[in-house]
Amino acid sequence: MRTQRGRMGLQHGLDRVWRAPVVVVLALLALVAGCSTGPGGSAAAGPPPVPPVALAASVAPGAVDVAPAEPLVVSAAGGRLTSVTVTPAGGAALAGTIDPSGTRWTSAALAYGTDYRVQAVGVDEHGTPGAPLDQTFSTVAPEQTLEVASIRPTDGQTVGVAMPISITFDAPVTDRAAVERRVAVTTSVPTEGSFRWMSDEQLNWRPKEYWKPGTQVTVDARLFGVDSGEGLYGAEDTAFSFTVGRDQRARGDVNAHTLVLYQDGQELRSMPASYGRDVYPTQYGVHVAFEKHEIKRMRSDTWGGPAEGTPGFYDQNLPLAVRISNNGEFVHVNPDTVRQQGRSNVSHGCVNLSPTNGQFFFNWVQMGDPVEIVGSSRPLTTRDGDIADWTIPWEEYRQGSALAGGA
Repeated sequence: MRTQRGRMGLQHGLDRVWRAPVVVVLALLALVAGCSTGPGGSAAAGPPPVPPVALAASVAPGAVDVAPAEPLVVSAAGGRLTSVTVTPAGGAALAGTIDPSGTRWTSAALAYGTDYRVQAVGVDEHGTPGAPLDQTFSTVAPEQTLEVASIRPTDGQTVGVAMPISITFDAPVTDRAAVERRVAVTTSVPTEGSFRWMSDEQLNWRPKEYWKPGTQVTVDARLFGVDSGEGLYGAEDTAFSFTVGRDQRARGDVNAHTLVLYQDGQELRSMPASYGRDVYPTQYGVHVAFEKHEIKRMRSDTWGGPAEGTPGFYDQNLPLAVRISNNGEFVHVNPDTVRQQGRSNVSHGCVNLSPTNGQFFFNWVQMGDPVEIVGSSRPLTTRDGDIADWTIPWEEYRQGSALAGGA
């Protein structure tokens, strides 16, 4: 019995010893089988295939009446471009540039009223050509274009610290946002500022505070091809630059009868002056000098004063006149009021100076210098001035931008 039990125990132990390697071998066989071809199966999966290069243009195939504000862009996804040709009907192929990666080609400027054919070829990362691009489109032929009628400051001008930027168009702009997006103001000194539409024809930009002296400013209005609404498209691009000069400011006190000049924060000269009488008060607020005249003819009825033939009417040629608003206000020489200057206000709204002081102011003042009038009974408003930007509180001014809401 002991012998039989011993044999049975020995056999059981041997079974356990041999059984474990068999399990391991079977597991290895199963793993190998999973990586090999099974009965009726296919070969093991390799690396995914490379997708073909895909070419596309920034203008849809067959598009018509395309606004040519932006250049045409041809791009390659999953590869690179090997050739791009954009040909206007009856003309030579457009010039273009390709980026260093070879995936993006940008054309020269498009033209109005032109049919274009776009052809491009590209290859994938292994050099295999993909389906070529071949499509056409045409640009709009506008019946009317929008032109810049005037700019201020003029190109190359040196101006005072209060001079805003102004672009006036020759027709009303319906899509203000589209036009405003295309106008960029670049400053050599970081300057917070905002656009404001003063009217449908006039777009202004001013800094939040007065300019810093020495600031170099460039305005780039890329308006060619822009749809400004009502079928009106930008005629051409406009660019101009100017420099901010010395920090010069004038402060006129109606009640003290003085005009005090400041330069770089220091009082330079205090001059006796005569301002508008009570019925024609010189308006208070920040005026901006923007015209100089050696001689200026002034008639009271041209701005709403006494009509010809009535008491108080005048028609005079006055010397050394600096315009500070569009409502008839000037700083100018008036020899007839020298005795009243510094004592009483007798003008029709202008700032009267003596010949000596008037000559000094005329030679000293820069276009764009602020002339702040205080103590008057009537405010300067946006209705009264060609440059009335500083009469508007800053937050209100910003809301006059077509993009104030982030559009």
